[in-house]
Amino acid sequence: MFASRVRSANGFIIFVVGVAVFTDMMLYGLIVPMLPYALVDRVGLAQEDLQRWNSILLGSFGAALMLGSLVVGWIGDRVSSRQTPFLLGLIALGLSTLAIALTQDIAMLLVARILQGLSGAVVATVGYAILFDVVGTDKIGQALGFVGMSQSFGLLVGPAIGGIIYEHGGYFKTFIPAFVLIAFEIALRFLVVIRERTDENLPPGDEEEASKASLLAKRYAAKPCYGSSLESDSLQPPPEDSTTKMPEGDHLTQTTPSPNLYPSSTYHTMTTLFAQPRIFVALSALFILNTILTAYDATVPVYIGSLFSLTATHASFLFLIMVTPFLLSPVAGYITDYYGPKLAATTGLAILVIPVFSLQYVTASTASPFLTLAILLAIIGFASAVALPALMAEVSLVVDSIEKQDPGLFGNRGVVAFSFGVMNFAFAGGFLAGPVLAGWLMGTVGWKGLNCVLSVGGLLCCLGVGLCTGGWGWRRRSDDEGR
Repeated sequence: MFASRVRSANGFIIFVVGVAVFTDMMLYGLIVPMLPYALVDRVGLAQEDLQRWNSILLGSFGAALMLGSLVVGWIGDRVSSRQTPFLLGLIALGLSTLAIALTQDIAMLLVARILQGLSGAVVATVGYAILFDVVGTDKIGQALGFVGMSQSFGLLVGPAIGGIIYEHGGYFKTFIPAFVLIAFEIALRFLVVIRERTDENLPPGDEEEASKASLLAKRYAAKPCYGSSLESDSLQPPPEDSTTKMPEGDHLTQTTPSPNLYPSSTYHTMTTLFAQPRIFVALSALFILNTILTAYDATVPVYIGSLFSLTATHASFLFLIMVTPFLLSPVAGYITDYYGPKLAATTGLAILVIPVFSLQYVTASTASPFLTLAILLAIIGFASAVALPALMAEVSLVVDSIEKQDPGLFGNRGVVAFSFGVMNFAFAGGFLAGPVLAGWLMGTVGWKGLNCVLSVGGLLCCLGVGLCTGGWGWRRRSDDEGR
């Protein structure tokens, strides 16, 4: 009985999802510091083609992750159990990683990276959907803070250990930690017990909310459920001239009818979600944030190697320093749960702009380039750790508000997996845009131009989040409204 409670406990499920997302992101970053050296020594690539193929191989992972996230998100809301695709994604992740470890051909390496990105999309998207199924909205910020920490930690720990193992153990041995983690995660998958959130096992507060939603759904089952006017900050209301108010207390607004007894179409779901400024801004911010982080994945190892004659080990230590502040992500998640997403997201993005802009001054004439890079990258890591959980929570909070205010708008199954698929799509866009943009900018305007462009993107992102994201004290207001 005790073992069963532990295996189905929210904390254990969050841990399992966290390990899966950590593994997924670590596999992306594992080859970052060693890839330029392996392409020359193992594949035999010419030096003049190095930056281009380095960016292509890193960006191809992001492109596959983007495409896979949308497809998996759509499928995830239409399967009876999320656990089977989660397991299949882990197995595919292991096989694609084995292919990367064994191949010496540039074309096969590209194919393996694409397959790795597709399987990673399954793990991340389905994992986040399972997380939301388990914890609901009340503690989603803390849960996403932990998993977001795992995601970012994997993204940056991968390069840290990859460079060290490659330099001292060679190419194949670099992938041994990945195989161990994948095997461990598959074992965890068989241990975990995931129960659906039903009226019988919901906490008291959630049970009352579920009963209300169920009552509303039944009331409007005979006639279609209608579009909602959401009371949360910055949510898009329907046009006033086409609305007829429901009885007070229902918090629903009638617009043009849309059936609620069948799964929502993908087009309807996409247009409904992207019509909300808060979702659009949050997704844009996730894209820009990850673009900035992965731009340095693609450029820092090459830059410090060519300018300062530093090795893959030095690059690994820089990435390790950058990842350390992500241990604070659960704290940022707690702040998000209590004060709302705006405080953490805006603060983190505002801090981020300063070190990104300052990195342009780290040049050949810098007195202590390694120390300067370490300090600035550490601040970038801290700022990202503060902003990331809030931006991820913002998407899920808005989607949950839409579904609670208008039960059945997205069909019987809802769009939990699809919304996380869209969120992962935006974040994965950074894996594609970051390396490709960085490679192009380094070849045209150089290191200074790269950092100027990234800092402008961060500044625009900060302004958008400050204007549109859920307001200060969001959780307090919602708690007061519920009493």
